[in-house]
Amino acid sequence: MQGRVAATITFAGMGLTPLGSLCGGFLAGEWGLRGTLLVTAAGMVVSPLLMALSPLARLGRQLPSPGLPVGQGVAQADVS
Repeated sequence: MQGRVAATITFAGMGLTPLGSLCGGFLAGEWGLRGTLLVTAAGMVVSPLLMALSPLARLGRQLPSPGLPVGQGVAQADVS
């Protein structure tokens, strides 16, 4: 399962590379190199913030209990 997830993430990332190159070339042609690099840097700063604030950041913290079907229970942390 982990191999399929890694392959999907790689496929999505590499599949969007031509689109990003096209957008970068368009921005560089319209705004110049300095403006394009500033937009890129701002996007790289904002991206982790959006991910940290999204519900996806909290998704992996609740795992199903072993032995129960998926969606039937949530594992509780042992606080000993």
